[in-house]
Amino acid sequence: MNIHYTGRNVRVDGAMKQFVERRLEYSIGRFARRITDVHVRLADLNGPRGGVDQHCRLTIHLHPRGELLVEDCAVDAESAVTQAAARAGQVVRRELDRRRTARTRKAATAA
Repeated sequence: MNIHYTGRNVRVDGAMKQFVERRLEYSIGRFARRITDVHVRLADLNGPRGGVDQHCRLTIHLHPRGELLVEDCAVDAESAVTQAAARAGQVVRRELDRRRTARTRKAATAA
């Protein structure tokens, strides 16, 4: 699982990268065989004005094909990453369950 970072008005330094990697490993690490890339985009929507404006977008590329998008906003970047990573775990699990169900349904109708 490769992780790519992009920051808009947010510094994505080594500490932030480690934090993101820990959160993603915790939430979607068990699906690492099925995930090829994760694109993490952090943005400060309002700039220095403050408010609930730290935005995290996770684009998850699944093997062999498929793309999932998870977004979340929070007061600080760490909270946005934590919330988005938690939702990403649910979204990936749900998508893989759908694929497994569709595959077994297709096999059952073919027999």
